[in-house]
Amino acid sequence: MSDQTKPHQTQTENSEPEKTVRLWDFPVRLFHWALVVAIATSWWSNQEVMIDIHAISGYSVLALVLFRIIWGFVGSSNARFSDFLAGPGKVIGYMRKLPNGSVRDLTYPGHNPAGGWMVVVLIVLVAIQAISGLFTSEDTFLFFDGPLVAYVSSDFASTMNFIHHTNINLIYAAVALHVLAAIFYLMVKRENLIGAMITGVRKVPESIANSFTQIRFASPILGIAILVVCGLAVWGMVIIARGG
Repeated sequence: MSDQTKPHQTQTENSEPEKTVRLWDFPVRLFHWALVVAIATSWWSNQEVMIDIHAISGYSVLALVLFRIIWGFVGSSNARFSDFLAGPGKVIGYMRKLPNGSVRDLTYPGHNPAGGWMVVVLIVLVAIQAISGLFTSEDTFLFFDGPLVAYVSSDFASTMNFIHHTNINLIYAAVALHVLAAIFYLMVKRENLIGAMITGVRKVPESIANSFTQIRFASPILGIAILVVCGLAVWGMVIIARGG
């Protein structure tokens, strides 16, 4: 059987065979798209003044963030913070090369140096949003009080309310930048980052496929178990804080 007819192989423009390799594990993909849904639901419920849905989406965001932090230490090798957080020199060097040409960037079997820090920024911003919501007290949502308002002073609650209403604009900006980056990679760098995050696989030239097959994938069952525990922890905290 020739290279052109082997399963899971295609041909690049320079006739170099490509292989389909695993890139993102299921827990990472589940986190990514669940977070998208939760943030979109938070925005929609805010516009429609639906406090119960807004609160549930906020709790979901908090559970997802807790999961991603844990998975950043015990998950698949390319999902760990130690794998994709680079120093400023490497980030600056990568950004300088980014605009050059339309050649695909296949150097990193996971997040590139700039993308890795974007992940951290997004995690921090949504964590701040979810946590501040726990302490928010306002009358915008029919005199809604977050589950932890009773445990803090009115000044602290007011500060959390300000952070909650201000930080959301930073999230919108970060999300917009994230989407624009994905479009840039698709149109200019010829990298379908969105497709890879949906399917979990990526096509790469055979010559560099080994760097991708060296990814150590953690058990998806472990990931789901951690996510369930995080969800139960957040749910339990809310129930206890509200007095059962």
